[in-house]
This record gives sequence, C-alpha cells and structure tokens, in this order.
Amino acid sequence: MWKKLLDPQSYGLAIFVAVILHVVIIALFAIQWPAEKRQMADPTPKNIQAKVIQTESKQAKQRKLAEKKRLKDENWRKYLAKKKSAKDKARKAKAIKDKAAKNKANKLAAKNKAAKKKALALKQNDLKNKELKKKELAAEKKRLEQERLEEQQAFEREQEAELLEALAVEEQERSIEKALADEQQVKKNEAITNSIVAQIQAKIYETWRYPPSARPDMLVRVKIQLVPTGEVINVSITVGSGNEAVDRSVIAAVKRAQPLPVPKDGRIFEQQFRNFSMEFSPKDAVW
Repeated sequence: MWKKLLDPQSYGLAIFVAVILHVVIIALFAIQWPAEKRQMADPTPKNIQAKVIQTESKQAKQRKLAEKKRLKDENWRKYLAKKKSAKDKARKAKAIKDKAAKNKANKLAAKNKAAKKKALALKQNDLKNKELKKKELAAEKKRLEQERLEEQQAFEREQEAELLEALAVEEQERSIEKALADEQQVKKNEAITNSIVAQIQAKIYETWRYPPSARPDMLVRVKIQLVPTGEVINVSITVGSGNEAVDRSVIAAVKRAQPLPVPKDGRIFEQQFRNFSMEFSPKDAVW
C-alpha cells in the first residue's frame, strides 16, 4: 500500500497529504474551541473577525494545496514529458545506433559476401586451372604414348622389313641354290637319259635286221613301254616308214634287244623310260 502511495505516477500521495492536512486543521479547531467558547463575553465583531480569519486561512491553505498539487502535477507532467523525451531520444539514438550497426553489419556482410565471392571465384579459377593443367598433362601423356607407340610400331615394321628382307635373301639364295641344284640335276638327268637312250638305241640297232627293201631315207618311230627291270611290255608304231616289213623288223629288234638298259634312279626311269618314243632309220643301222 505504501508503495502505491509513494508511486509518483499516481495521485495517492497528494490525496494522503490532503487528508492529513484536513485532520490537522480539524484537530486544531478541536483544541482551540473551548478557549473560544470561554471568550463568548467578548464583543461579537471579534468572533466574526476570528472566524473570517480562520476561513481565509483555510482557503489559503486549500489554494496552497491546490497550487502545490498543480505544481506537482505540472512537475510530474514535465517529468513525464522529460522522461518521454529522454525515451524518445534514447529510442532515436538506439534507432540511429541500430541503423548504424545494421549498416555496418550490412557493409560487413557485403564485404564478407564479396570476399566469399572472390574466394569462390579464385577457388573456381584454381580448380579450372588445375583441371586445364590436368587435361594438358593427360594430352601430353597421350601424345607421348602415341609417339612411343608409333616409334615402337615403326621399329617393329623396320625389324619385320629387315627380317622379311633377310628371309627373302635367304629364300632367294635357297631358290638360286635349288635352281642351280635342279639345273645340275637336270643336266645330270639329261646326261643319264641321253646315255641310256644311246645305249638302248645301240642295243636295238645291234639286233635290228631290216629287209632288203629298206632304204636309207626311211624313218620309223615307235613307242616303247618298259618296267624297271628293262623288260619291254609293249611296243607300237607311232610313225611308220611306209614299208610294213621294215616296221615289223623294228618291232622285232626291240623285243630281241630286251632287257633294255634302264637308269638306276627310279625317278628318271618313271619320268623318261616308263613310256618313251624312239626313232629308227636304216641309214643308222649296222649294215
């Protein structure tokens, strides 16, 4: 209750003071009333004058109280106005301070944002440079690998070419050697064949008994079939002389001359003497 009475924003204190003053005035009246009663014998004007004085004193007190209340209310309003002004100033100052702080915060945020953006740009640029460098390194590695592969392939082709050339030279040498050997073998076979043919002709001519009607310009060609033992299994006229007796005499001479000479080399026999032709003419016979 005392806190409410002492609260400067309420009228409780003023009312309390006014009540106290009235109580004091009434008490004063009560204390002085007997003395006034004892002076009833005084002239009436004195009583009237005393009463007027008391009335003026009470009104003056009331005016003083009212003035005091007015002054108090005015002071209270001034206090409230001052307090409100102080609050407004504080609020404005706080608003200015908050605005400044906000502006500072915004500037700091903008600065941080710009710094982050710059850092991000630098990071992205760094990543881009790293990626570009990585690609360049990969391309260079690929180029070097390609060059190495091409050099390896060129070396392998060169080695292969050299090997093929060596093989070709070797094959050519073998071919030449084989050709020379074949040529020598052919010459040897031809020599053997010519020798055997000459032996056969000589042996047949030794047994040939041509008829008196034969003439030196006659020519008889026969086909002879032999076996490896030199035996004649068939003889036939391929080109006749025009004289049947002469043709038959040649066939008879071939048969009488068997076994005919044959080469020891079975290949030469199969190639040249299994089936072969031979010509006979009376001019070559032994007369």
